[in-house]
Amino acid sequence: MRIVSVPAAGEPELLAIARTLMGEYGAMPHIDGRWTTVDADIAKLPAPYVAPLGALLVALDGDEPLACGALAPLEPPTIAEIKRVYVRPAGRGRGVGEAMTRALMAAATEAGYARVRLDTAPELHAAVALYERLGFQRIAPYHEAADRPYLFFERTLP
Repeated sequence: MRIVSVPAAGEPELLAIARTLMGEYGAMPHIDGRWTTVDADIAKLPAPYVAPLGALLVALDGDEPLACGALAPLEPPTIAEIKRVYVRPAGRGRGVGEAMTRALMAAATEAGYARVRLDTAPELHAAVALYERLGFQRIAPYHEAADRPYLFFERTLP
């Protein structure tokens, strides 16, 4: 498996993969009522997840897309937000989510951030366990939640 960055310009095939994966993520039941601008946000990709303050990543197993994830500036230059981490069923249980999260943390470190934050649905038990295992701590909400609950996390970067 390899994780690659979707550049801001060029690489239309990678951008198409990222859009497909985010579309799958946006169609998941736990997203209903949480991400209300799915279609518009996917149409704008790779923005706002572009260097030097952000990143849009996809994980591939050979030519098979497995996962996506994004990094966005939240409170630059200190805090970035990990967004849209999604692993297809074929990639689950194989460490793909952890690899993606670590790659996003590395991108945040490279961009000069001191901390990363993220939110997740409380019913995503595997994701919550992953974030806690990677050293994320639960924090108070840092944005207004939609009509469904979120859990909020933060981690200091090395």
